[in-house]
Amino acid sequence: ERTRILDLVEDYRARKRAADALDFGDQVALAARLAREFSDVGAGERARFRVVLLDEYQDTSYAQLTLLAALFGDGHPVTAVGDPHQSIYGWRGASAGGLDRFPETFPVHEHAPDGSVHHRLADVHLLSTSWRNDAAILAAANHVAEPLRRASTQVEVPELVTRPGAGPGLVRAHVAATLEEEAAAVARFLAERWQPGTAGTERVSAAVLCRKRAQFTVLRRALRDAGLPVEVVGLGGLLSTPEVVDLVAALQAAHDPSRGDALMRLLTGARTRLGAADLHALGAWSAEQAAGLGRHRRPAAAGATSERAVPVEGDVVDERSIVDALDELPPTGWHSHSGRSLTGVGRARLVELAELLRTLRSHTYLSLTELVGEAERLLGLDIEVAARAGATAGRARAHLDAFRDVAVQFADGADRPTLGAFLAWLAAAQSHENGLDLPVTEPDPDAIQLITIHAAKGLEWDVVAVAGLVDGGLPAVRTTGKDGPSDSAWLTGLGRLPYPLRGDRADLPTFAYAGADNPKDLDRRRSRFLLAAGDHQVAEERRLAYVAMTRARSALLLTGAWWGDGTGSRRPSLFLTELADAGLVDPDDWSAEPSGGESNPRTVAQMPPLWPADPFGAVVDGSPPPRRSAVESAAAAVRTAIAAASQTRAVPVRAMLGPAALDDAALPDPRGASWEHLADVLLDERDRAASPSNDVELPAHLSASAVVRLAADPQAFALALRRPIPLEPSAQARRGTAFHAWVEGWFGAASLVDVDALPGADDDSVRVDADQAALQAAFLATGWADRAPLEVEVDIETSVAGYVLRSRVDAVFADPDRPDVPGAVVVVDWKTGAPPSDPVQVAARELQLAVYRLAWSRWKGTPLDQVGAAFCYVGVGRTVRPERLLDEAEITELLAGAAEQRAAAGPGRTADAQAAPDPVS
Repeated sequence: ERTRILDLVEDYRARKRAADALDFGDQVALAARLAREFSDVGAGERARFRVVLLDEYQDTSYAQLTLLAALFGDGHPVTAVGDPHQSIYGWRGASAGGLDRFPETFPVHEHAPDGSVHHRLADVHLLSTSWRNDAAILAAANHVAEPLRRASTQVEVPELVTRPGAGPGLVRAHVAATLEEEAAAVARFLAERWQPGTAGTERVSAAVLCRKRAQFTVLRRALRDAGLPVEVVGLGGLLSTPEVVDLVAALQAAHDPSRGDALMRLLTGARTRLGAADLHALGAWSAEQAAGLGRHRRPAAAGATSERAVPVEGDVVDERSIVDALDELPPTGWHSHSGRSLTGVGRARLVELAELLRTLRSHTYLSLTELVGEAERLLGLDIEVAARAGATAGRARAHLDAFRDVAVQFADGADRPTLGAFLAWLAAAQSHENGLDLPVTEPDPDAIQLITIHAAKGLEWDVVAVAGLVDGGLPAVRTTGKDGPSDSAWLTGLGRLPYPLRGDRADLPTFAYAGADNPKDLDRRRSRFLLAAGDHQVAEERRLAYVAMTRARSALLLTGAWWGDGTGSRRPSLFLTELADAGLVDPDDWSAEPSGGESNPRTVAQMPPLWPADPFGAVVDGSPPPRRSAVESAAAAVRTAIAAASQTRAVPVRAMLGPAALDDAALPDPRGASWEHLADVLLDERDRAASPSNDVELPAHLSASAVVRLAADPQAFALALRRPIPLEPSAQARRGTAFHAWVEGWFGAASLVDVDALPGADDDSVRVDADQAALQAAFLATGWADRAPLEVEVDIETSVAGYVLRSRVDAVFADPDRPDVPGAVVVVDWKTGAPPSDPVQVAARELQLAVYRLAWSRWKGTPLDQVGAAFCYVGVGRTVRPERLLDEAEITELLAGAAEQRAAAGPGRTADAQAAPDPVS
């Protein structure tokens, strides 16, 4: 089976070579080869980085280890920080044994007085204090990790101890009867403890951790039914978010009349909410239409008997579907053969949906990206997500923006970016790529995060619930079999590379098939390998459970359920029973274990479901969902405001157009009242465009040029963050990039850079008509060309007001204007044009130099007053030194002021302002 995919792998590699494309694996492998085969590469990196710190070392793959060892393994000062108990990426080659081998992979070189060099193993220092977890949580995590500590070989891993002043902590465990009861228990536990951050109230953060994303649906529903804000965090799942599901369903139903499944999503969703009776009636109407166009009998030829009449199958394009039935609804008063008919409310909703799909089909001439935007507008999804409580505008529509970005990327890369091709690509992504990645954003601190354990690595919350602790769930391998845990490893399927081909094979079970005497002996060896692989997999899952438990600061809930989706009951997780046996959790309130032969209660209808479902959640104790009353109150307030506005808004229109312009006698037709309304709408739109909202979050990382744009035009900067679009190609920027590359070569300091950080890409000086040869000649005529720079094209990051500012400094020289000041330097930024004349532009440009100056001062430890800065306008042969540049306090004030403006923009900004990263010293 594996041999059949070798041709596919070779074709994939050939396709990448033809497209000049690399994936992440290629990048790591090629970098490792360069470092291993060319010693100059490692020498250059060692000269650049005098000391190296490798954090989260247990997550380093074999290919990455090969790269790092080739670069820094020859006695270079290297420190690795890691915890083998948190090595949870073994499936991608990050073995826990890598940390065990660090002392020999990165040995210490000791130079004796006689010039000889002695090698010894690297020192090991233990970090055994947990600064996150309270006592009960740490005790439970230590107990689960105990078998891992016993298995440690070369590097001792101590049991963690609590920090000074740690609280007692709380650990509870619960095994419910069903998944729904488990989710309800999780919701109750979090509702009792979670608390948003408000004025005078300390935030209590919370999260629900799962082994797989498939667990999210039931848990998210239970949390929302309890009135708790939920945010799904992590990669994958974009195509499963409700607004994107609706958007894709509308595109599918409009494009393909056979997609009745997509139409059903729209019919039963929150927008249309068609009742069961109307849905049956529409189905009956669709069946009648299909019967009218389906099989017909061909008239018998002359002289032929009726028995010889042959049924003629209708062509597939003639088949009528429920989508066609919606497009051509039955006449008023229609009744099916079984007596079904559409209600008045149901017909009105169907007419509205049919018109929406017809409108969408009429816009298929638009580009793919425009069509996606039109579908979003027709469905009203932009308004729907903007109405989400407690979410900023940018965060609320993040999924819609991410989906539109997907459409843009597809349109740019596809040979024929048609709607049909796009929908087929989305279907493949849903089947094989976990539904595309969700947008990467900072988690909302005032929402309960629903996240996989792998994605939760490195994060922490005050309160954590870990769901799905059942045998076969967490751990994923069943441990209660006759012979204990067993795993087929790489012997079945194509998802795992055979262990003998992996670089970390020394840490993996060995299938000793060589030397088997007969098939029976081979089968015994195979059985032993499966058991060894099972034990190895349980250890991997134990690390995953340890990571999940240690995410909690003060309260931890561990849950499972006897009944899942299968026909048989499940056993509680090995990790739960170990904690119960040790007395670390109380099993008294666990649901009773099902008896043999008992049926799954989830498959038996206990009560008829409510149809159609309330989009605001389920009824709780006879009361409507909390959000329904809030939304209904808000809707009533909006209707009242609209009614009041309709009586007063005519005044400004009449004032602008003149009193006679809107007199009934002067109106061209009876629709004049709607003209007045249209004028009001257009004026509102003009006002909004003139003062756009800056209700967006500043990124945690900002380039120096981004700071310049923020200072020059905060509104335009906010708009660019709100909806990023590619910048218009700039001849000046291209000229600047080419010139900077030449200057780098002139000074002999070429370096690799990111595409987004190309030198000269932010060159917006006044254009000067000069080709590259003229610019080069002009540069050689300046005084800088003959000087020896201290640095050329150096990247520096520094933290200001909690934001990391990235600077790419063109060149740094010893300051020729202050030769008497030891250590005085000047930061020079090349510009290919002429100086701006507008004072506002001058001040904005000087801000960029101020950031460069501060970054260099911090990086080198040079006093700020000894760091000068200058622009060299090569096109006109002038060097301009600003008379005064902002200091650190003023730059901090500028960024802090931007954060305060966002906080003042509306109630929803408070949380985001608090979520800004802490300053880094």
